[in-house]
Amino acid sequence: MTRTPVAVPPQECFAVRLGENVRLALPAEVVREVAQISPPEICPLPGVPAALLGVVNRSGQLCWVLDLAVFLRLPGATPNEHLPVTTVVVTTGNRRLALVVTALEGLFTADQSQIVPMPPQLHTWYRELFQGLVYRQGEALALVSLTAVLARLAQGDTAT
Repeated sequence: MTRTPVAVPPQECFAVRLGENVRLALPAEVVREVAQISPPEICPLPGVPAALLGVVNRSGQLCWVLDLAVFLRLPGATPNEHLPVTTVVVTTGNRRLALVVTALEGLFTADQSQIVPMPPQLHTWYRELFQGLVYRQGEALALVSLTAVLARLAQGDTAT
């Protein structure tokens, strides 16, 4: 019996940039809104990792604010406590998270059959946070696994 290949639908992604040259893709189905958040809106909470800037009220619901660059320990990543931050508000289940990013680069369609695994030389802690690499105009973007990010945050786990 021969198998007929199953067509894998393309995945809509939202591209963002952290710092000068780190580009990530977020699955578009988890993106709810883009928001500028000023520091006075963010209520810091003691005892949480530095990457969690605090919580903010978004449409009557509390939403954690996560600085992705700090969470991923990117070189030179430090939160600026005085300037508004650009965030992408994402949800999974009943959990909402405002991801701080440097720039928004827009929607694109990724061919799921061409998602490639993260490079094996990348530390396991990082590899597990991404579903793989997707390509936009010949450029590789790491596809964020929001479920993995939330699981790490729930464990209080940050990059080492």
